[in-house]
Amino acid sequence: MYNSPVLYDQSETIKEKLSFNDKRKKHLIIYDQKAAGDVKQALTAHSQEELNYEPFEIEDAIKLQDLRTLLYSQKMGTHLYIASNWDHAATVFAEATEAGFTEDEIQTVIYGPKRRYIYCMKCYHTSEISDGDEVQCARCDAYMEVGPFFSKVRKGYIGYPFIPN
Repeated sequence: MYNSPVLYDQSETIKEKLSFNDKRKKHLIIYDQKAAGDVKQALTAHSQEELNYEPFEIEDAIKLQDLRTLLYSQKMGTHLYIASNWDHAATVFAEATEAGFTEDEIQTVIYGPKRRYIYCMKCYHTSEISDGDEVQCARCDAYMEVGPFFSKVRKGYIGYPFIPN
């Protein structure tokens, strides 16, 4: 059974800054306003080389039809760079994997806080959590220990219920 890649706080696609993969023939760069300066700086650093790239700037909201058209029109071997806040990055990442991009073909730079999710083993609900090893389920109020494993199927860290002292 194949599980589509999911963007999460420890995802291998998340990098500190953009670094272009010179082995790829084409680079698709999708970014929002927060990342515009860094994207331009990264591009000027590669100006001495022939870098075949296509930029796509996200305005206030993502126009899903335009994004899908762009992603589905790419040729195999295109490397995707996502530079944005968490919400935009998660949307673009999900659409990109749906269009056939793999984790090896995607590089993500997050501007702002990353989000973490936990999957409650008691009520089977996924909810957002802050940092910490122990949390309380937003739905059933069960106390849970945040497990070390992220489930791509459940789209969250596995939460192991326990009875507090």
